[in-house]
Amino acid sequence: MAKNRNGIDLWRQVGETLAADIATGALAPGDRLPASSRLAERFGVHQHTVLKAIAHLQDQGLLRVEQGRGTFVVEHAVQFRLGEQTWFEQNLLESHHVPTRRVLSVIEMPAPPEVAAALAMDPGGEIVRAVLLGEADEVPVYCGRHHFDATRFPGIGDVFRGFGDGRSRNIVFAQILGRYGCADFRRKAIRIRGRLPDADEARDLQMGRTTPLVETRITLVDRQDHPLVYGVAAYCSDRVELAIDL
Repeated sequence: MAKNRNGIDLWRQVGETLAADIATGALAPGDRLPASSRLAERFGVHQHTVLKAIAHLQDQGLLRVEQGRGTFVVEHAVQFRLGEQTWFEQNLLESHHVPTRRVLSVIEMPAPPEVAAALAMDPGGEIVRAVLLGEADEVPVYCGRHHFDATRFPGIGDVFRGFGDGRSRNIVFAQILGRYGCADFRRKAIRIRGRLPDADEARDLQMGRTTPLVETRITLVDRQDHPLVYGVAAYCSDRVELAIDL
């Protein structure tokens, strides 16, 4: 491995310099780094050395690499409050961020046992699964799989398909569920765990495979305590801070 004359790994030296640039504000949150070839010229090293330094800083939560866009300094984490009735749009608007969602896929399928239990329906009954990408200021922060009883919500798959595949501020659960007379709902149960992203999640969230996710499993219920939605959401751990309102 290439070392400088003091015996320090060159990639580590490059990483420490970039980390110092971030700490002093020379590289601000959201800034895009120069191309790795330009950085290699700056430091007088091989491009592979720069890429190793970038990968290390990504693992440290200082940089994020977005496929096809470049490498960016990580912004300050967005706080998400998970109370009974605090929602995605509210969290972002209160912290002065623009909330948007995109529909990644919508499918009708038999309910797996976990989903059927959460929705209080028979295993194998028809459900609709809508996979959504949530963004703050057009930066992906979570990818969620949202499950609905197809009998309780007839045509809801077409509702989600009607948004198309572009970025939208109109994919709001209060409005969607309101179409079915479910304007008043709350979170009933929340489970949280950490894990690494799979290949699809890393691509959609524009994150590295070694950066952890925070996964939540949440059931929404109506005022009679009947299950409405079972959601499994994966949040980028370096972009969000989850707060539980008790």
